[in-house]
Formats: sequence, C-alpha cells, structure tokens
Amino acid sequence: MKKILTIKHGSLGDIIMSLPAFASIRFHYKNSKIFLLTERKYIDFFTKCPFVDFVVEDNRKDSLFSTFKRLTKLVDENFNLIIDLQNSKRTTLYNIFFRLSHSVKISSSRSFAHYRYLIPQQGTESVVSGLFNQLKLIGIQKKEYQNFDWLKIDLKEKFDRPLALFIPGVSKSGSYKQWQTNKFADIAKHYEKLNYIICVVGTKEDKKSVSPIISLCNNVLNKMDQSPPEVIYSLALQAKIIFSNDTGPGHVASLAKKNFIWLVNDNKLSKANQPTGNHIYKIQAPSVKDISTKDVINFLEKNNLF
Repeated sequence: MKKILTIKHGSLGDIIMSLPAFASIRFHYKNSKIFLLTERKYIDFFTKCPFVDFVVEDNRKDSLFSTFKRLTKLVDENFNLIIDLQNSKRTTLYNIFFRLSHSVKISSSRSFAHYRYLIPQQGTESVVSGLFNQLKLIGIQKKEYQNFDWLKIDLKEKFDRPLALFIPGVSKSGSYKQWQTNKFADIAKHYEKLNYIICVVGTKEDKKSVSPIISLCNNVLNKMDQSPPEVIYSLALQAKIIFSNDTGPGHVASLAKKNFIWLVNDNKLSKANQPTGNHIYKIQAPSVKDISTKDVINFLEKNNLF
C-alpha cells in the first residue's frame, strides 16, 4: 500500500477517540504515505500527529460541489486504500465517488465499501472498539499506544502545589450532559482548601460555565480561551486530578493518564464514548444533574482521591 487516504471529521471528542485507530494504521503500514481528509480546525493538531503524513482540508460545511472538486484532485494521487473513520452519510457519497472514478479499495461502515463493517446497536461497543473491529476486516490489528508527547508543550506556569484541573463546559448542544456549574465550583473550593491550585480550561463560549469557579475560589489559574488541545494535554500532565463532563477537551485531558473524574449520564451514548484506562473514575446517574456535590465528595474519599 503505497498511498492511503483516511477520512475523519467530527467533534474533538471523536477525533481523540480515533487516535488509537490512526496509531494502528500507521504501525501496520509503516512505509506508506498516509493522507488525511479533515476539517480546518484540526489541521494544526494533525500536522503535529505522527500517524499521518499529509493533511488535506475538508470541511463538512463546504458545498458538495467544492467537496467533489477536491476529491477529483485527490484521484490523481492514485490511492491504494481508503479508510473511512468518519462513517457518516457524507462519506457514503465519498465512497460512491471513489468507486465510480478510481479502482481503490474502501474500508467503511457505510454503503459502497469493499470492506464494510456493520456497526451494532449503539451502546453495545465503544467508539474505539468499533473502529478496531472495522480495521480488523483489512487485517489491521490493535496497537497499544500510550505516548502522546507530540501534544506536549512547555508551559510558562510552574506549579509548587498539586494541581486540580476543571473542565466544566460543554458544546451548545451538550447541555443535557453538563453537570451543574455551581457543583463544579463547590468541588473546586473543596480542593482549594486542601491547598490545591485550581485551573479551568475552555473556550470563550464556556464563560458562564467557568464563572462560578472563578467567583467562589480565591485564586484560579484561568486558561479560558487559551486552551487548545496542546495546552489542555500539557496541563493535564501536571495535574493530580481532573474533573470533566463528557466533552472533547475532557477526552484530550484523559490522554495524560492522571486521575480523571468523569461525570456523565448513565446511558448508551456515554458508554460508547467512555475513555479507557485505570485512571478513569466514572460517576454517573440516569441524569448527570442528579449527582450531588456530596455524592462526589463521598466518592473521592472512598477512592482516596484527595
């Protein structure tokens, strides 16, 4: 396989959950040139990533005309294999295009793939497991990968006390999976009294989510709108404990393998999206909003997480 085209759009959380699959593809095809179609907002991220060689901008909001114009140019690369890790309605159209214009083989869970993985009912497998099951059909085995230091940067901050990292925000559409911000603030205050440094990360859209922590605590390291994946990962490496909703920045922080408190709804979606590892401590309820501050503190004491 001289040239391979991979496809991955989606949310930040989706991108992070696809990294083990990318690592396995890279390990299996050590000498191949691996291209990636992804959105503009992930180009810097994947440019640093050692699993791909060339990154091509492909935005889901682009018109189909501009998309097919881009795909037409890619045909000249004469790919030997296309691995669709997005598996969306949009990439079904990509499968049709490449089947009609090129002799390349396609791995996907969508129609018109040569190697099609049929995704089972949601909640019966994780996103990560599903991608590996898809890759097995083309002979790619799971490669355990733990080193994400390509995301690491030097922080200007130096920490002389333990750090507690808080990720209280969610996307606009994710309010149903957000633990109440005043409860995050109560936990942050609890850790501040234990002489922890309190740090918050998020985008400018997360201002309302972060403000209760800033108001209640005396001295907060505020990385609002200053926390791309590289900063989140580097802060997480320094943290003794991390608190997060089910959100993309939380998935980034989970890569650091530090004590990670994941506050989630007890449903099929959160099970499918769950980060893995012995460092993940899941606190769940039918609705995440039913989890009390006392529930969390009792859980932390029981698991000696102070």
